[in-house]
Amino acid sequence: MEEQKSGNSSNKKPGKHPILIITTICVVIAAAACGWLSYIQINRYEKGILEVCATQQDSYVQLVLDQINLKENRDDQDIINDILKTMDASSNKYWVFSRNQSMLYVKDVMETNRYKEVSADTYYNSKASKEFMDSLQVNHIQHSIVNVDNKTYLMSGVLFKYADQNYKLCLMTEKSVLLDNNTYLGIKVEMETFVIVILMALVLIAVIYAFIIRRSDVKVLSMGLAKVNEMLADKDLHDTHNNVWKQKAIVPFVEKLMERNVHPVTFARIECETEESRRKFFERAVYILDKHVLRFEYGACDIVLIAVNITTDQLKHGISILEDKEVTVQRVELIDNDTDMEKLRERYL
Repeated sequence: MEEQKSGNSSNKKPGKHPILIITTICVVIAAAACGWLSYIQINRYEKGILEVCATQQDSYVQLVLDQINLKENRDDQDIINDILKTMDASSNKYWVFSRNQSMLYVKDVMETNRYKEVSADTYYNSKASKEFMDSLQVNHIQHSIVNVDNKTYLMSGVLFKYADQNYKLCLMTEKSVLLDNNTYLGIKVEMETFVIVILMALVLIAVIYAFIIRRSDVKVLSMGLAKVNEMLADKDLHDTHNNVWKQKAIVPFVEKLMERNVHPVTFARIECETEESRRKFFERAVYILDKHVLRFEYGACDIVLIAVNITTDQLKHGISILEDKEVTVQRVELIDNDTDMEKLRERYL
């Protein structure tokens, strides 16, 4: 029944919440960090496997060295024929034997003939392998990971003196052979798969949880905003400073006041020459008239004021300040009984 000219609060949609994006970024970073730590742990596990293999390989080299030292006055060929040629060898695991800078034996007869005129420095053609060979100490077996002919080997070696000559004996095993063991590979694949699944689950669960929280927050925020808007709208509806009601609401307003026994109720009609002068009156009335004075449009340009708990003298004093050459007060009267109410209906209904 009541219509408002102004003062309606507009509904605003809640802004985008960044929790989903922020959570996704943080979880991806955390997953990447966990993946990197897992990668480091797997590498440490591999190094542990290689260290165990290296220890076993060192023992094998020590055993061969002991066999060489058991019999004195052997020449190079005796050592090669009696001992090294009897050892199992393949493309992935073989013995290398040298004296000073001369290669005496490499894997088998065919490989030995290939490197017979080649110096040890030429055979050990990588920096790591040369450094390892130079670091060997007398009767002290050492091991390291080196590159030879573009392949990576676990090398165990020793420097020993025999018949007043310096010899170097090395056992080389290709790294991939050690790590491609079916049992180890199975464990490694299981570990990597487990880590990947856990990290993916971490990312998915966190993102889904963040999405659910975001939807919940948006829902709560929307409900809160709707409630606030409703409260503001309700407040604005009854705020006489911000609202101007239409002419048809005049009589129903006064009837409601009379039904509730609200006294006194003062009625005033003000004549304005133009709509602009009426607009200016309303603007100035905000500062002069209090919240107990209801404002209504009447006709093309006029105004009706209904003052609650305000006497005619009080209202006259207030609106007299607002009068000018374009705005004049036509009538100020008290609505105090059914007769007054009936006259009001006849005039303004």
